[in-house]
Formats: sequence, structure tokens, C-alpha cells
Amino acid sequence: MEKEYALILAGGGTRGAYQVGAWKALKDLDINVKAVMGTSIGSLNGALILQDDVDAMIDLYQNMELTSIMEINEKVDTSRNLFDIKNLKPLVAEFINSKGINNEPLRETINKYIDLDKIYKSKMDFGLVTYSIDNKAPLQLYKDQIPKDEFVDFLLASSCLPIFKAQKIGNFEFVDGAFYDNIPINMAIEKGYKNIIVIDINGTGFNRRMADKNVYLKVISPKEKLGGTMNFNKDRMKNNIALGYLDTMRSFNKMQGHIYYFYSKEFNRMLEVFNLQTIYGLENAAKIYEINKYKAYKFEEFIEEVAKKHEEAKTKYAKMKDQLQEKNVKKLRETINTIFNENLGICFVTDIYLDRPMSKRFDYLRNFIQDYVDSVEALLELESYLK
Repeated sequence: MEKEYALILAGGGTRGAYQVGAWKALKDLDINVKAVMGTSIGSLNGALILQDDVDAMIDLYQNMELTSIMEINEKVDTSRNLFDIKNLKPLVAEFINSKGINNEPLRETINKYIDLDKIYKSKMDFGLVTYSIDNKAPLQLYKDQIPKDEFVDFLLASSCLPIFKAQKIGNFEFVDGAFYDNIPINMAIEKGYKNIIVIDINGTGFNRRMADKNVYLKVISPKEKLGGTMNFNKDRMKNNIALGYLDTMRSFNKMQGHIYYFYSKEFNRMLEVFNLQTIYGLENAAKIYEINKYKAYKFEEFIEEVAKKHEEAKTKYAKMKDQLQEKNVKKLRETINTIFNENLGICFVTDIYLDRPMSKRFDYLRNFIQDYVDSVEALLELESYLK
């Protein structure tokens, strides 16, 4: 019998783009998701999932701007995360002057993308979390408990960050559900789901203890930083969508890799040539050389890219190598810092390694630069393979 899953979407602002990629992967994998529960941006993403429209979700994040979320008269640097220290002064000024920031633009954005008829016709369960200021208590609501004409209001309530004016519904005021539970697993447990997938985006908020530990829980979360909770950089959000897709595919064993992503067939080809430690070292080298992480690689493509970057690094390093003979300790330290800052550290460590690879001095150094040592050993294997 095919497993039925409940999908839990954590809150975390614009990091929610990661969940879009994750959902696209779940659809491609044909995972049988019967319910979606979310908090804050997770509730909005969940509502869009009920519409079964991935393109609308992608479009939302590709076009999301500060003005899509809030009305702010003070000048802020939109190239930075809203909560960056350089934006705090104008943000606080706006909050004080307006007695809370107006998030009415978010209502307009939601209305643009939400189709209430599709949501209420969907056979998927849906739930969201918000927090009542008046009752000082959480409110966890399922779709059948939310009047259709108040659905958008409750999405806004679930997403009402502390900087926003509280969301008023009837005679009550509500704020972000993260004040109670940013990852509402228990809502799925209460509905009787035994298989639960959590898409965590490392948002700020409270997480409740699980009401029942006798469930299957698969947590998909990024190893990479997703940026700030209010980072409207388009490239950042595009990369987060890609990362969500890749991490989810890897979580279901359709892709492999430690740091980078490889189709399983391609990873098996790598294993025919290199052991796992060498592959890990090559991935570390790729990371040091800042090779694109937001894609799935084929075997030849990956090793060719790593080899190319390494050759470029060796050429640059050769031009600086004479400076390592400097007797002045301060200048020597500056040279070494420059070497590492310009991603040439692998070449520097290679020199030390090939000088006396079994020396106690190198073993001591290994404790501080293990990733570089792994990369050096792996690249030596790669060079031998390519000859």
C-alpha cells in the first residue's frame, strides 16, 4: 500500500523559496501527500500547494520584493536582508512612527496568487497556526474550521511578524504562529498521520515537543545558509528553490553526494573510479574553488570543472610562490592570508604535503586544515586518473 504523508512547512520568511523547490521534487517523485500544515510563510506555501500550481509558487518568489510584503516610508537598503544591522535604524523608526509596520501589500500579493475555489475543492487536508494576543493562546486551525471569506485573513495572521501591525479578525488580534509552533508537526499527528515530511528552513520561533513519537519523520533541511528571513535578492531565492529541489531528491535517494549533487547513476560511476573519501575530498575542493552548488552534476562534468579550477589556481599560486620566502614574519603572514583569501590554499597545502607528507609537523597542521588535506589528497588522485 502506498504511504500517505503529511507535509509540514516551517516558517522563515523569504527562505520559504526553499520549500517551493522541495514541493516540486515531491511532485516529481510522486510522493503521496495528503495533508499540508504550515506556519507563517509555510502556511502561504501550503495554501499554494493545495492549488497544485508550482508555476504560481515559483512566480511568487521570482517577483517578490519588499513592497510586495509591507509598506515602509523610511529608506532601507533592499539589497540587504531587512533585518541587517544597517537597516535596523530606519526599520525601528518606521515601526515607532506607524505603531507597527503596515503589511497590507502582503494581502494584495496573497490575493493575486490565491484561488480560494481551488483550495476548498482540494482533497488535501490543510492547517495553519497563529497566536491570539487577546487570549494569549495559540490557534491551530484546519481548513474545514476556517470560513472561506476569512481564509486570507488567517494566512495573514499566521504570517504576522512582530514588526507588523497585529492582524485583526472579528474582535480579535493575531500575530505570527511562530510564537507558538514554527513547525506544526502535532497538527498532523492530531489528524492521525503516521508518515510526516518536514521542510525546515531554519526560521526563528518556538518548536513544540512531538505529541507522539511513534511516527515516521523525514526532515529535509538545508546544509547551506538560505540567507536572511527577509532577503529579497532574486538570485538568492532562485538558488534556494534549486537547493530545496536537490536536497529533497537526495533525501529520497534519487541523488547522492556530500556537499554537491549527483544523479545516482553518475555517483555510482564515480565510485567505480574513486573511493568515498576521495569523492568527499573532491567535493571539498569544489567548495573551496566556489564551483556552483545549485545543480545536479554528471561525473565527467564535475571532475572536469574541478580540474579546470585547480589548474587556474596553480597558475595564480605559481606567481605568488616566491613571496613565501619572505623573512619578515608580518609580510609572510599577509601573503599566506592572501593565498587563502583568493582560494589558493589548496596549492599552498599541496606544497607542504608533498614536502614531508608523513612528518609530525604535517600531522599537527592536519588538525587545523583537514578539509584542505582531504582536497589535496583527492586532487592528487584526480590528476593521476586524468593522465
